[in-house]
Amino acid sequence: MLEVSRLSHGFGRRPPLWEIPHLRWDGRSLVHLRGDNGSGKTTLLRLLAGLDTPRRGTIRWTLDDGAPAAPPRFGDLLYLHQQPYLFDTSVAGNLRHVARWQGWRGDDARSRIASMLARCGLADHARQHARSLSGGERMRLALARAWLLSPRVLLLDEPTASLDRQAIDDITALILSLRETGCAIVLSAHQQSVLTERCDAEWHLERGGLQVGDMQAGIAEPRPLGADS
Repeated sequence: MLEVSRLSHGFGRRPPLWEIPHLRWDGRSLVHLRGDNGSGKTTLLRLLAGLDTPRRGTIRWTLDDGAPAAPPRFGDLLYLHQQPYLFDTSVAGNLRHVARWQGWRGDDARSRIASMLARCGLADHARQHARSLSGGERMRLALARAWLLSPRVLLLDEPTASLDRQAIDDITALILSLRETGCAIVLSAHQQSVLTERCDAEWHLERGGLQVGDMQAGIAEPRPLGADS
């Protein structure tokens, strides 16, 4: 699904943050992208999402029909920042925006929205202004909004940063449930957590490169760049 070739990126005249000669990903796993602060995790996610243009190299996503797309059409690939943007309306209103984009109307839209609010533990907050939510609640709303778009790939930038244990558990449960729908997920986190422990694979940015490994019993087994993960 994803193939990266000779990718590098930096800012201004400074040396590149990292260089990735080759990376292939089948898009069927839950991946932990880790690295120290400043290693370029957010930069890599934004490049993969098509939000920024790399200094050098190519990023190619391939859809189910085999046609290359860079990036895929809206809704197939979504990126969520650790402080996700929320519309200036109620919690339910944020989901109504998605319902309109999806062409849902009337009882169908109301049913889908109510079901998603219940699934994400936000039913009691439906009329509350979205921007007054706590950090964990805001992330749950952002995930609910993304879920309604039925993404094939979700890129999450530090989804549990600065959250308490209960909020992390809530976010973890949602992400694992979303994964069960067939959504492939890459999430960045510089610290281990209950969520990163559930990942299938690890991409580690270090020393100006990317190391790829499988996760078994919480241990990453390094594999050469270019191997499927």
